[in-house]
Amino acid sequence: MIFLARSDEMRRIDRQAVESGIPVSILMENAGRALADRASEIAAKASEGAPVVLAGPGQNGGDGLCAARHLASRGLMVKVVLFASPSRMTAEAKLNLDALRSYPVEVFRVDGEAGFQEIRDRLGRVSVVVDALLGTGQKGPPRPPMDEAVRWAGDVGAPVVACDIPTGVDADTGNVFGPVIKADLTVTMGLPKRGLYVYPGAKFAGRIVVESLGLPPSLLEGPFDVAALTANDARNLMPRREADHHKGLSGHVLVVAGSMGMAGAAALSAKAALRGGAGTVTLLCPQEIYSVCAGMVPEVMVLPASEGGSFSAEDGTMAVIEDFLVRSESVVLGPGIGRGERQEAFVKECVGLIASKGVPCVIDADGLNNLCGSGGLSYLAALEGKFILTPHPGELSRLLGAGTRDIESDRISAAREAASRGKSVVCLKGAGTCVANSVGRVTVSTTGDPAMATAGSGDVLAGVIASLVSQGLPLYEAAWLGVFWHGLAGEIAAAKTGLCGVLAGEICDYLPEARKTLVGGE
Repeated sequence: MIFLARSDEMRRIDRQAVESGIPVSILMENAGRALADRASEIAAKASEGAPVVLAGPGQNGGDGLCAARHLASRGLMVKVVLFASPSRMTAEAKLNLDALRSYPVEVFRVDGEAGFQEIRDRLGRVSVVVDALLGTGQKGPPRPPMDEAVRWAGDVGAPVVACDIPTGVDADTGNVFGPVIKADLTVTMGLPKRGLYVYPGAKFAGRIVVESLGLPPSLLEGPFDVAALTANDARNLMPRREADHHKGLSGHVLVVAGSMGMAGAAALSAKAALRGGAGTVTLLCPQEIYSVCAGMVPEVMVLPASEGGSFSAEDGTMAVIEDFLVRSESVVLGPGIGRGERQEAFVKECVGLIASKGVPCVIDADGLNNLCGSGGLSYLAALEGKFILTPHPGELSRLLGAGTRDIESDRISAAREAASRGKSVVCLKGAGTCVANSVGRVTVSTTGDPAMATAGSGDVLAGVIASLVSQGLPLYEAAWLGVFWHGLAGEIAAAKTGLCGVLAGEICDYLPEARKTLVGGE
């Protein structure tokens, strides 16, 4: 896994490095050299123009000034736009500014809100922009005149290399303050920052390169409670099959899903559980859609339950579920079951029964929506069951009683809060899905594609996660592996079909190919 640091964690690491005998000046020198290495590679590909370094008053700006010196030492005609008076600069940044006097570097100081407008026309053609304006300490939008430089960087048409994190992106949450730098490459120092992997900030990071700066490895080992997933993580956790494997070793998934008009959700979830490797899958659905579901997925055992087009707790359905729980390793509850008083009563009784039997349960879609009127997360916590919740931001907003915008502005914290309050594993779906457990660990997925924004994609994910649980994976690991695998299948589907037109069923059907991509032919 790739550990993702908060800005205060990186400040602590820097402080510990200094206390161990590594001065700030050396760290800045290493950062500036690393920035220059990347910027010079890009500048060499440009047919014309000069590198322009946008430097702020802090250590981030000092890194940029150091990079300007290294670029100049390689024969590049560098221009620096400095948004600080020397009196406001840190000692190390001031030292690097003074050192530029020995090099043919043009330094433009911006004074006042109109200052940058006067300078921009003097910058000429640009080969690469180095964004060293604000760094990890920013907690609001860039102010005038710096905001004009941010807009200029987007309009000038040259590649942008960001130092540590693009200006306008919150390093801890990934929240974006407008205007914002859209980098082609981010050179992040020490450890990658959360905001580079969590959306919407991840959209502005470009390719991410991590530079250790020569920090002692022991300082970078953590512990850190947020990490990004890698293909190697998924490969190592993916269930394997020996030569004498049989279906009983891969577990039985019970899918409780569907209602009138929503047979597809039930079938997708059940089929995904099979595609995910479960040995046996049973789908329990309302009687009115039984024949449709049975015809859609012949490999799944389909059983009719309640009449009236939706599930009810007032007939014999609960007894059927109880009977199947004895022989099931996991349950999917919720896809397509509909919303209303009848469904709410059913879901409440069903999760209580499942928890009492100790069977892990993935609760998705209307399974979550119908819990909102029953105390939601606190109700689940009191049951002390083994739950994995897979909400999208709208569903999580109802569970937490928070605005969707608040959730999207800090996805890591929202997922973590829901997991803590519900004593469950929570997968906050969306670009860069965040998977949290009840003790505060969070993993951020690095797979997925905008083409996956299609009806039924979440039903497939629920089935995949349940299948991994049925094969013996712990809940948290099953959740993040399922998210990673599902995202990779979506990438394959998008590569074959294009950005628009991918169907959830295609994501499901590409799960085996995605698995093969991860683990090979075994």
